[in-house]
Amino acid sequence: MASPGHLRRLTPLLLALATGCSYAGARVRDLGDILRLEGRVGYGLEAHANAGELAHVGAGSARQWNAGWIYGRARSSDSVEHQFPVTIVRSFLAPEAEHVHSLDLGDDGRHECFLIFPGGINPGGLEKVPSHFLDLEVGFLAGVVGLEAGVSFGETLDFLTGFFGVDFGDDDDPERRADKGVWRRVNRHEGPSNP
Repeated sequence: MASPGHLRRLTPLLLALATGCSYAGARVRDLGDILRLEGRVGYGLEAHANAGELAHVGAGSARQWNAGWIYGRARSSDSVEHQFPVTIVRSFLAPEAEHVHSLDLGDDGRHECFLIFPGGINPGGLEKVPSHFLDLEVGFLAGVVGLEAGVSFGETLDFLTGFFGVDFGDDDDPERRADKGVWRRVNRHEGPSNP
């Protein structure tokens, strides 16, 4: 059996190992947060390219079920995405829906924007969280199948600064990481809140 003196000498080593495992685990998780790759099944004809919350451009309309790796988590969801010119026709039928891009994420909420500066000129209820403000994404649905791919520069910054003890994404703590998402609800009168 180890004496109290041996335990006192082993304590710093055990703490260093535990801290090292936690540190290494956080870096691996941060690395996984950088990419998005998901398959789509549904119906429609739609293609888009997003430059974070700076610009959303695309054409067509699609209703789809998505599944894959979405910035650090395996996820699946249903979504409906409308782009130009479908949204222009829709705005004549429903004037309250005057926008040129909409993404309906079901119970999670709806994002609507006018293409340029979606993070600022956004009448919808969802916007990207700060660490995903500069995500570059492309996606399509052609008939019944499609794909979405993306890279997050904010999460890349979080990964790199994490080596120096800076947690840009505020996600190294397991509890904060569990609450982490890509979108947040925005009440234009009261400010942002997490869904």
